[in-house]
Amino acid sequence: MKKQLIISIGTGRCGSVSLSKFLSAQKLTNVIHEGRIDHKKIRKLIKWDNDENELFKWLEYLISFDNSKFIGDTGMYFLPYIQKIIQKYPSVKIIVMVREKDQVVKSYLKKTEGRNHWNHHNGIGWDLDEKWDPCYPKYKLINKKEALEKYWEEYKLETESLEKKYTNNLKIWSIDDLNTNKGKNEILDFINFNLERKIDREFKHNTNLKSRKESIINKIKKWF
Repeated sequence: MKKQLIISIGTGRCGSVSLSKFLSAQKLTNVIHEGRIDHKKIRKLIKWDNDENELFKWLEYLISFDNSKFIGDTGMYFLPYIQKIIQKYPSVKIIVMVREKDQVVKSYLKKTEGRNHWNHHNGIGWDLDEKWDPCYPKYKLINKKEALEKYWEEYKLETESLEKKYTNNLKIWSIDDLNTNKGKNEILDFINFNLERKIDREFKHNTNLKSRKESIINKIKKWF
């Protein structure tokens, strides 16, 4: 069976979990979120820089993973590799989720309390996070909020440029599009989904509770 590879990208804190849930609710479709396959105890993250070999090994693994006709993954860290992904998989469909800058920045500041993925701080002033620090670009900005704003702005510019260049492969949607049947149908049309559709229920994922738990865990780690 010929499979359709789907890659979902966005800054993070932009509705990517909801998108994965929506797509994976469709028949013969499995779009995981940030490399997580719980029943296999797998969590595969890709580094923002110089991780091309691991990236393509991971995508090949996904393509052969199960009997899904539509298969893919979600991650902000795919952005630097998009052109190479398209070159290797010319029929790939890349969905970009966007959310207003102030909302993304506010959400990240809350989620990453005590950490700063956007600066080479070497543990000075911020906690090191060996898992997530490598997944983001780095800026020579001391102020974390300013670094986050720059990250959002550069991500927007790059994805808009890619959309113009690869009109058949990449398209941008707002997080609000997941709240409408029109938006959900457009996304399914884009990936050439030709099976029965589930679009009537909401696929929102509230990450506030998870973020609060992570914040508490990170604070506890400081005590030990």
